[in-house]
Amino acid sequence: MSRLKKSRSLKGKLSKTGTKEMLKEQKKARKAASPSRFDAKKAKQRKEQSQRKLERLGLAPEVASEAPKVRPKRFTFTPKVDAQQAAQAPAETAPQDDIEISTNELLDAFTEQN
Repeated sequence: MSRLKKSRSLKGKLSKTGTKEMLKEQKKARKAASPSRFDAKKAKQRKEQSQRKLERLGLAPEVASEAPKVRPKRFTFTPKVDAQQAAQAPAETAPQDDIEISTNELLDAFTEQN
């Protein structure tokens, strides 16, 4: 029995696999699939090699070295401010205008009416 030559035509593929729509779906799935580890590794190597070549030729753009961002500590002790001290501190720093009303005074006025 002789071997048949594989057909590259769409008709030859469709006779085995299914309809044209199915072939389109397979093609979409192949394009949407994430690249294999091998392809990703090779792409990274090519990029690094091109960067090295540009540096060697003196054409590479200079990258400003940025200091790593300092992350705030998650569990730090912050002393609680008493309500009396909090009320006194804005009163001391705020100007003594009769027109200006603090938000605390407004909230107190609304709570007294209800």
